[in-house]
Amino acid sequence: MNRLQHIWNFLIDHLWFLPMVLFFLYSVLYLLIIVAVPCRPLMLFVEGALYIFGGIIIISVVLMFGTTFGIFHRNKNVTECLGLLGINILVVIVGFGMQILAGIKNPDPYAFSHPIPEGMEFNIPIEPNSENNPCSLRHEAVIESDSTTWLQVSTEFIGLFAYTFYYYDLPAGDIFLRCYEAGTNDPLSADRIEKATLSPTHAENDFCCQVSDKHFIIYEGDVQQYYVARFEVWYRSADTRIERKLLEKLYRVDGYEH
Repeated sequence: MNRLQHIWNFLIDHLWFLPMVLFFLYSVLYLLIIVAVPCRPLMLFVEGALYIFGGIIIISVVLMFGTTFGIFHRNKNVTECLGLLGINILVVIVGFGMQILAGIKNPDPYAFSHPIPEGMEFNIPIEPNSENNPCSLRHEAVIESDSTTWLQVSTEFIGLFAYTFYYYDLPAGDIFLRCYEAGTNDPLSADRIEKATLSPTHAENDFCCQVSDKHFIIYEGDVQQYYVARFEVWYRSADTRIERKLLEKLYRVDGYEH
């Protein structure tokens, strides 16, 4: 207990040191984020270091405000404590501003940490009004005998997609998408995509369009930073709630511009 009291008194006596340490940590964090992309080894190191820095920063902030009130308890000097509190708050605001600025200057590194595996075959989402699609079609011809055409994904904006899906008659239930990064099987916007793509089945006797232009967003990644996603079409029975995968297809995607 005496040792802890000694440490606490030391922090109170040297309170000026804590804002300097915190500002130094924020500066290092800012520089690491700025230089990490597109250097993939450094970026992977930074991803791990961010958790450590985040913990240190939280501890530093708690100590700063705690020792400020400790000084007030000792000296009862309101002016001094308010000045110290103002400095601490300013350092925190400036530090958060530096992190936001670093994030703006550098894109979401998801695509850099998930490069497209060499030799992997994939599809490219249809872009209405593009040079390759002047007729504004949202999907290509669907051939019943070719299951690779049953799922069609289109995009109009960065990270914003829509899917159309053809299949045979299904019992009452729901159809939805689950998306994964193709190389690592990491789920992509898991809860959001499943909810956004949920669509009831159509009770048809023949092969038919089960889902038409259902929109969803992939948040991982940034503007024209491409990686490959595996789109899985799932069916959930209304009676039994049992799920089964109907189809999967690989597409090159980028992330939502935010």
